[in-house]
Amino acid sequence: MTQDNLVRAMPSHLFALFLFGALWLWYAAKRRGSIAHKQPANTEGTPLTFPYVFPFLGSLPITYLYNPKTFVLNRNNFFQSTHPTRVKILNQEFYVVRGPEYVKALFKGSWACTSIPFVKFALGHAFGLPAKALSLYDKDDSGGGHVPHPGSAVEARNRIDYRVHESMTKFLEGKGLSPFWHRFTDNITQQLHAMYERTGSEWDYHTDLVKTLGDEVTVAIINALCGPYLLALCPEFLENFWTFDRSLQTYLQGIPWFLAPTAYSVRRKVLNAVRTWQRHARDHFIDSTINADGDDPFWGCSFFRERHKMFLEMDGFDYEAIASQDFGAIWAARNSVTATCWAVFDVYRDPELLASLRAEVDTCRLESDNDDKCVRFNIDELLRLPVLQAVYAETLRLRMHFYIIRMPDRVDMKIRDWVIPRRKVIVTPTTVAHMDSDVWSAGLKAEHPVDQFWVGRFLKYPPANVYEASQSRNPAPTFSTRDVEGSWIPYGGGPRQCPGRHFAKRQILLTIALMVSLFDCEILEEALNTKEDFSLQGFGSGVSHPASKVPMRIRRRTTRTATIPR
Repeated sequence: MTQDNLVRAMPSHLFALFLFGALWLWYAAKRRGSIAHKQPANTEGTPLTFPYVFPFLGSLPITYLYNPKTFVLNRNNFFQSTHPTRVKILNQEFYVVRGPEYVKALFKGSWACTSIPFVKFALGHAFGLPAKALSLYDKDDSGGGHVPHPGSAVEARNRIDYRVHESMTKFLEGKGLSPFWHRFTDNITQQLHAMYERTGSEWDYHTDLVKTLGDEVTVAIINALCGPYLLALCPEFLENFWTFDRSLQTYLQGIPWFLAPTAYSVRRKVLNAVRTWQRHARDHFIDSTINADGDDPFWGCSFFRERHKMFLEMDGFDYEAIASQDFGAIWAARNSVTATCWAVFDVYRDPELLASLRAEVDTCRLESDNDDKCVRFNIDELLRLPVLQAVYAETLRLRMHFYIIRMPDRVDMKIRDWVIPRRKVIVTPTTVAHMDSDVWSAGLKAEHPVDQFWVGRFLKYPPANVYEASQSRNPAPTFSTRDVEGSWIPYGGGPRQCPGRHFAKRQILLTIALMVSLFDCEILEEALNTKEDFSLQGFGSGVSHPASKVPMRIRRRTTRTATIPR
């Protein structure tokens, strides 16, 4: 029988199965060749394309739709390639970079990248920035540096990418950080002490740790950022803030409003609240209300007052557009708030860790010298505590799920022995870096898998002969992330590394210290193994949310060192 007759005689479903099997074998062979391929060390080349079966579909990640984290960590997909890899999906393509050395090289070369397409996408889809303001990003070819690209005709006032980033950096890495931090310190101390006064010496039941603590921290941050009037004028803003956050993937996936009316209604409410607050600030602010730090009670941080003026100088910006931009800046606090809740959850699940942390934190307690009798700390010492820092770092390693995206702007980017063409998207998932079992310690007997919380990954102890010589049975560990550079990347890296990282660390550490000093907390048995939300709606936007509520019992801390003097 000829080959043609064989094909005609074969039932259609068997032929389809035969064809699929042949294609799959072809794909598997190509994939093995791709994974085994190693570019010679002394040559340069564009990364190979990750093999796929169907020409039009490319490496379409169907399984990502119902289990994105499992897909990302599957050793057989493109996110796990051992070297930079080109990925084609439908009519789009991007390059995947993973591994500490490649990631460090990516960050080092990020000076030549642009973030404009991704910022525009987020502002337009998630934060509702109007089209006129969005068009300014399309026109901005001046680059992200202080000196614009040669040949750029963009007026200085319309350099939106540079000016917005510069305003954020000035605020969160410059002179604006200190007064913002001190306001937050006072706010969170007062918030948690008020909660202490409401809490008895007997156990009180709370339906959700994340809401109980998250609301307190969010209020403290918003008031430190915006002054008292945003929440005073719009008390429903707090609830809508978190509903918006839970709906973020709805906006980013481009789901139309008529399929998600609640999500879009909530977005209108939070943007209206920001506009209401800013209208009140414009109507009531006078120069005499500015304090020594440059802040005032109506705008809060000078950051918002100065940005308001900056945006009004730009083409296409009005009060509606400014509200979208500024809500994006306010919303960015959600990562540190959610991380704080996870850290407290993991600390109170582990009595040994809790005891160790309390022993550390108590060494930083200051004697109360004011009438409010609040617990206060030596912040410089607090920020150096090794176990406390390890809790912070491990929380971000385990709970941060985000895609770091870069795009070379005017020149190709060299990443070690590979070259990524200009104007091509580069993707680095934090989840892949943070869950790499080849990088992260799992303990002497591998008793701490990478998908479980363990602060020991960031703690180093002196050799046995050192602490035996000092006659210390409990040698003090040191905290370090140096050995995992390129693998611990919750804030990205390079020139556009998250400018809020300094505040986020301080906020998380102080809030944990206050909680363990003031409260005994019991995570109820049904919540001890609470999972993260790894659904399509919950994965990839930053620090994850729990997949369910976290019921707990809480009471005033009963030990002598935690009792507030009366």
